[in-house]
Amino acid sequence: MITRICCAHAGGQGKTTVAQTLYVASKAIGAETTLAAADFIDESGRSKLGRMYGDKVTELGTGPSVSAAKEANDLSAGVRYWDSLGPLLLKGNVTLDIGANVVDQILNWGKIRRAPDLLRSRNAPPIDVFLVCKAERRAVDDMFDLVRRFGSSESLPVRRVYVVMNEQGGTFEALGMRDTLMKIKMEADLRFIRLQRCTSELWLPMEQRYVSLETALEMPEDKITETLDVDLWSIYSGMDDLRSWFATTREELKRADVM
Repeated sequence: MITRICCAHAGGQGKTTVAQTLYVASKAIGAETTLAAADFIDESGRSKLGRMYGDKVTELGTGPSVSAAKEANDLSAGVRYWDSLGPLLLKGNVTLDIGANVVDQILNWGKIRRAPDLLRSRNAPPIDVFLVCKAERRAVDDMFDLVRRFGSSESLPVRRVYVVMNEQGGTFEALGMRDTLMKIKMEADLRFIRLQRCTSELWLPMEQRYVSLETALEMPEDKITETLDVDLWSIYSGMDDLRSWFATTREELKRADVM
C-alpha cells in the first residue's frame, strides 16, 4: 500500500511519463494500483493522463472556479475543494499526477487541514513524491524549492522524495543538482532517479495521439501502423527501442527501491 505523487516545477518536464511508468511497472509485478490526476482538463473533461487511460483515472481538476468563489464570497472554497484528495491518501495504492499550477494549492490544503497529523493518526499508507525535471539551469532553483517544501512534511507526511532527472533534453552533469539538493535539511529521505531519453520513433506519435505507454507496450505490431500512423519500417525498431527503454527504466526504479 503506497501513494505516489508526481509533479514538476513547470509543464513539459515529463511528470505524466513518470506517472505512467510507475503505474505500468507496478502492474507488471502484480501490485494493485489506480490513477488520479489534478491537472489541466481540456474540453473533453479529461486531463492528459485521463485522455490516455480513460475511466481508469480519477479526475480531480485544478481547483475551484475563481469567479464562483467570489460570487459565493467563500474564501475557504479552495481548501474545501481539495478535501476530495483526502480519501485517496487514506486508501493509498494510487499514482497521482499533479499539474504545476496546482502544487501550491495542494500543499496549502495539507498545511491548513493538518494532513500529516490526520494521515498518521489513521495509519494511512506512506507517500512517496516524484519531482521531475529536465536539464535546465532554472531547474536547480525550482527543484530546490519543491524538495524543501515536500521534504519538510509540513503539508504531507512524505516518506521519500525522488528527484527524477529526465534526460530527454540532455544530461545533468554540468548542473551540480545532486550536490545542491543534498544540502537541504528535511525529514523525508531524498533519492535520485535517472530517466534516460527514449529514442523510439513511436514516442512522438504516442504523445500526439494520447496513446498510453501501457497500450503501446501491449499492442500487436499489426495494429501499430493504423493506431499511430507510422511507417511500416518504423514498427519493429520502434517497438524494440520502446521496450528496451521501459526495461531500463524499470531497473532504475528497482535500484532506487521504488518497487
